[in-house]
Amino acid sequence: MKTREMSGFPNRISVLRPFSAFRFSLFAFLSVLAFPLLAAPPAPTISVPDRSKPKPLEITDALRDYCKLIYACGLKVSSGTCPAPADLGPPAPYSPESDRCKDARAFAARGVGPEHPFWGFRLYRFMGFEYRTTYEIADTLPVSRARLEYLIGDVPLAAKLVSHYQEEKYTAEWVDFERTHFKGTNGKRLRGEAKRITGSFAEGRLYYMGSGTAEWGFWTLYGPAMMDFQYHEVPGKSPRVAYRLKILVAPGNGVVNSIMNLGLFRGLVHSKITSVLSDISQASRKLDSTGGKDLAGDNGWSPAEKKKIETLLKLE
Repeated sequence: MKTREMSGFPNRISVLRPFSAFRFSLFAFLSVLAFPLLAAPPAPTISVPDRSKPKPLEITDALRDYCKLIYACGLKVSSGTCPAPADLGPPAPYSPESDRCKDARAFAARGVGPEHPFWGFRLYRFMGFEYRTTYEIADTLPVSRARLEYLIGDVPLAAKLVSHYQEEKYTAEWVDFERTHFKGTNGKRLRGEAKRITGSFAEGRLYYMGSGTAEWGFWTLYGPAMMDFQYHEVPGKSPRVAYRLKILVAPGNGVVNSIMNLGLFRGLVHSKITSVLSDISQASRKLDSTGGKDLAGDNGWSPAEKKKIETLLKLE
């Protein structure tokens, strides 16, 4: 980490007072200038910190996770960002060709590098956690790409539609003006928030990172997660979207990691994720069948929301 040199400045700052004069007029002039200093108590001396030597980094668990990933994956950061590899303890137990290093290099190639002003430390520290569990689902949805993107682009509207047609309580709201960060709930057992890291509708790929709490049976789990959602339209008479969803979580210890890799637990996660996506597509189909007429006279929908429904119905 670079230090800034204080060359040309004294190490101590003090206040000098006039104490004599050769002429009365000069003495009087200087006295006027000096009066506030003479009337006040002596000013304390101010020590300037010695910046000639860099302050050693405090090696926290967070910094260790981040820097081990940097070294293991061969990523570049500014000098002084990380301590020497030997100071971090045993090296990371993964190679440059591991999935996590491939993920890290992919984000860097997208312009979200380890020194990104918002995502840098939090994202790469997350990828450097000791334990990680991945859930992957590939399937199709009976909905057009245009409608799916419209609903993803307006998460609160999608949540309200699903709650209306599926009788499954969903809530969602935007947290930022850019509409990339939202928080929501699905019933009383699933709640969280997520913010888009990178990706776009044009490429059919979206990355999100967030945190949440999930309750299943005797388990209540909470913590960070990252999602990679890829999709494309399937050619055919009926609108259909094929998708591949990858969710990465970071268990806090070996015991939780073992639980989250159990077949039973994986089955619960898969069923929950697919049910959410299925709820969205089924709500879209039911909206089609009614043409939105059931919402027209419903006072629970604002004029702005009804206008959005009209726009959604025009999409094929």
